[in-house]
Amino acid sequence: MEVKTPMPPNKQIKKLEKLKTKGFEVNYPSAPWFTDNYDSIMEERAEKKRRIREGFNHEMLPVYPAPRIPHMSLEKPRIQREDLPIKFRFPQ
Repeated sequence: MEVKTPMPPNKQIKKLEKLKTKGFEVNYPSAPWFTDNYDSIMEERAEKKRRIREGFNHEMLPVYPAPRIPHMSLEKPRIQREDLPIKFRFPQ
């Protein structure tokens, strides 16, 4: 009696697919929940991104990563912080 190779877990398949998109050669037993529905999964992701990008009050959503503007806080005054009280200091 020949035993079939078990199907990898969901997380592992997703990781292997990410490696595949980077150009690695990946082999694993077919996972019907993923391989049979790959196109519909990708369409669903694209639709979700489009709804977030064009939805009602989309301009209020935070944009990540935050823009990094050089010398943005040059005019901001620097405040010297006070030392912690002695009872909170670590022993030296």
